[in-house]
Amino acid sequence: MTSNTKSTERRIPLALLTFLLFSIPAVLASAITTLPTGGASLLPADPLNQPGNFWEGSFNGQPVASAQVVDVDHPDFSQAMRVTVTNPAGQFYNGAVQLRSNPAVAESDVILIRLFFRSIESKDESGVGFATVFPQGPAPDYNKYVQQEVTATNQWVEYFFPFQITESLAAGDLSLQIGAGAGSKTQTWEIAAIDFINYRNTRTVDELPKTRPTYAGRDPDAPWRAAAAARIEQHRKGDFRIRVLDTQGSPVPDATISVEFLRHAYHFGSVIVASRIFGNEADDITYREKFLDLFNQSGPENDFKWAPWAGEWGNAFNATQTLAAMQWLQDRDIYTRGHVMVWPSKRNLPNLIQSYLPEGNPAAADPAAKQVVLDHIDDVASRSAPVIDEWDVLNEPYDNHYLMDAFGNQVMLDWFARARTHLPRQDLYLNDYSILSGGGRDFAHQQHFEDTIEYLVSNDAPITGIGMQGHFSSSPTGIELVYSILNRYHNHFPHLKIRVTEFDIVTDDEEMQADYTRDFLTIMFSHPATVGVQNWGFWENAHWRSSAAMYTADWREKPNAVAWRRLTQETWWNDFAGDTNTSGEYANRGFYGDYHVTITHTNETTEFTLPLHKGGPNEFEITLGSTSTTDTPTLRIQNTPTTPTIFLSEIPDQAYFLNTSRNLRDWSTLVKFKQTTPGLRYRFPLNTAETNFLRLEAQP
Repeated sequence: MTSNTKSTERRIPLALLTFLLFSIPAVLASAITTLPTGGASLLPADPLNQPGNFWEGSFNGQPVASAQVVDVDHPDFSQAMRVTVTNPAGQFYNGAVQLRSNPAVAESDVILIRLFFRSIESKDESGVGFATVFPQGPAPDYNKYVQQEVTATNQWVEYFFPFQITESLAAGDLSLQIGAGAGSKTQTWEIAAIDFINYRNTRTVDELPKTRPTYAGRDPDAPWRAAAAARIEQHRKGDFRIRVLDTQGSPVPDATISVEFLRHAYHFGSVIVASRIFGNEADDITYREKFLDLFNQSGPENDFKWAPWAGEWGNAFNATQTLAAMQWLQDRDIYTRGHVMVWPSKRNLPNLIQSYLPEGNPAAADPAAKQVVLDHIDDVASRSAPVIDEWDVLNEPYDNHYLMDAFGNQVMLDWFARARTHLPRQDLYLNDYSILSGGGRDFAHQQHFEDTIEYLVSNDAPITGIGMQGHFSSSPTGIELVYSILNRYHNHFPHLKIRVTEFDIVTDDEEMQADYTRDFLTIMFSHPATVGVQNWGFWENAHWRSSAAMYTADWREKPNAVAWRRLTQETWWNDFAGDTNTSGEYANRGFYGDYHVTITHTNETTEFTLPLHKGGPNEFEITLGSTSTTDTPTLRIQNTPTTPTIFLSEIPDQAYFLNTSRNLRDWSTLVKFKQTTPGLRYRFPLNTAETNFLRLEAQP
């Protein structure tokens, strides 16, 4: 549901209306808010003094935090729980206040959390204290119905979190938790006046007070915006020049030039469900239309995972359908990526390998399992090679490490090396979660990610990309902190590409969701090391988290879809028109991507595709009236007065990749040439600042 601050017919209590009119993230509390009537408490009397109401957590063999009840001076309450975090683990849930419900709860019950929070001392760079509120169900799923950060200075702040439960739970199975383990700096904070109230069906979520979620950097005049705009101008645009000649090689002045932007070089993408690509239902048709309208990059959400690829997920998933979907994407100039070759925990490996892997005892694993994994890489990599541009070779090693525990970290090197034998030009990625999300404070996870990349790089694994997932809650990471995390990995691994592989924001606040989509996309687009942002789905009925989708089940376009479209198709979009000068030249500056050029002269029209890519061609010479063709393109280097320059002749009917490498081992595609245009030559300066190899490769 969407929080709504306006009402025309419904009567709202005055205290509630006053709260809802605030747009700030929480209310600075000088007095406690009167709650709507009709609810019953899920907590025992005096919940802060109940036994077992705090779990100290554990990190490196030591407690994460401790707690004690203290007296406080407030007009509406006299006691608080003081939590002292001395050994933060990086995970918000490691060490927590734990208040269990007394009565049972039923599916669809509407529940309200109200609490007061303040900081006593914080060593965090922000100077504020923080904790994470998360009502949670029982093991093994530990469903979290809210996951939101609360922050404060030394003043009490009142917070409200309403939600609707999705399952019936016995007494004690639902708990209200306030997590203390996030971050890496010590802090002390207090929590007080905690209410956990069940309104059952007497109130809706929208009728209850709610603290609107927000994030650092949301302000329209936030200083990061100007800096990001300047970086976008610098890193996401390039100059181009079109030179028009006649068949005698003389310049053609006053030719009319139209340059129409077709698609970005940067990848604004979303995963798909392969079966939807070939379905004939009305929703399938709309699914394909909306996808092609918004995105230029894709790959399957689940179809390439080992179990569905092997046929273990039923008829809706199979390798033939998956490869056909990839071909459908490539036929429409969609950049494709595969996810994932190896997800190395026992729980995420297919049934066909389970007999080799004894539960809870990696040391006893059958060594034959190593070859089974390599055989799978051989299969999926070789069959996907003609229709794939990059792959996640390894997924989530932070907490998916059974195979490394069994056979050593060397197996990760083997997986990347084996993938490279079948994928000579495709980018190969390591992918993990909680690097950008989790408030940017999961430092243990971030360090493990850096250490794993360092291990791969220092041991010459053919890794070319860093995949950061980007699953966000109602408390998304501040924008400037996102940028600093990107810088951390780029500064350490400057030659690796960075991609957000699984972007979504799970929240019912559609306004905040749209704003964060806009700002996150902007900060990512502004960083020179990033190559794209891939949504983890876009339609509610084909999404793992329904509230995160861009379209509802009935295809209502949500504000986050509007924000995505405005940036990628309006703000960051350009078309050009003009005439050649006396030297037969037309020049301009545009976003990197593919353009359709139309040249009109003496009632004759010539058309060609102009690929403007960073490091690629930036001068395009066209001879009007030329009928020359070649069987193969010619790539040659010519020394000009200023810089060595590459000339590439016209491309014949077969498409070609221009690939680049720094080590003659790992090749990535700089630009793809597809269109046959008689008399067209491409020219671009060589970067002589570092070793760079180029080669032309015919598309398979």
